[in-house]
Amino acid sequence: MKKYFYLVATPESIIVSHLEPKEFGNYMSVGTQKRIHGQVVFFEFNPERTKLHQDYIEMKMKPYDNGEPKRSVYLSIYRCFEHIPLNALRSLYLVTDDGKVLEIEAHDYVPQTTSDIHLYQQLIPVTTRVASKLSPIDFIRHLTDLGNPVSAPRMFMVDLKLNELVNNPDAPLSDLPYPHPDHLRDCIKKLKSSPGRQTKTVLRFLRDDISYRTIKTGFYVGDQKNYLFYPFPSEKELEGKYYPWWRSALVRHF
Repeated sequence: MKKYFYLVATPESIIVSHLEPKEFGNYMSVGTQKRIHGQVVFFEFNPERTKLHQDYIEMKMKPYDNGEPKRSVYLSIYRCFEHIPLNALRSLYLVTDDGKVLEIEAHDYVPQTTSDIHLYQQLIPVTTRVASKLSPIDFIRHLTDLGNPVSAPRMFMVDLKLNELVNNPDAPLSDLPYPHPDHLRDCIKKLKSSPGRQTKTVLRFLRDDISYRTIKTGFYVGDQKNYLFYPFPSEKELEGKYYPWWRSALVRHF
């Protein structure tokens, strides 16, 4: 059976499986008996561009006696993202809590100059939510600068919508389901009133799944030298081409 290699962010791990990406995403989200549930975010990657324990893989990756495929064999659960080269990453997959899977391919990043305040949800290696004046790529380079007192070798994150809060922190959140809205408003105000300040922590850690409907431009993974951008589909694409996935993403099923 063919082997597929996955870099998973929820939680951070490297997994090899006989399941192709959409089957794997469904399995990780709801299991074989539909007794578990949860959102899953993962990449497929090219194993030929990495260093893996091949003897262990060959020993473990054998179908069960009844012919069923091996669904998940864990190869690592610690500091996984920094050890998989960016040029090994293939598509990114977003899975809803009832197992619907969306594939996103990497594309060139086109900087946007329409917003002076951004909201970033970091996913790996920490899950802090941060408001920042820095663009996504500058934010990644800032946090992966090992010369800074606080840094990380690589960052995986998603940028989130602020809508009217960018221009008016006192504006209604409308359909943005963010906790502690008054604190978010205060963070934006402090950034706007502090010329020398570039970031402000909004939440220290992610307490729940990502609300897919709050995603602005997409997902970013990178370090000081290189990065990859995985753009979130447009509203037109979500309501057309990807409607089954989008309908599932808008509802909490459990």
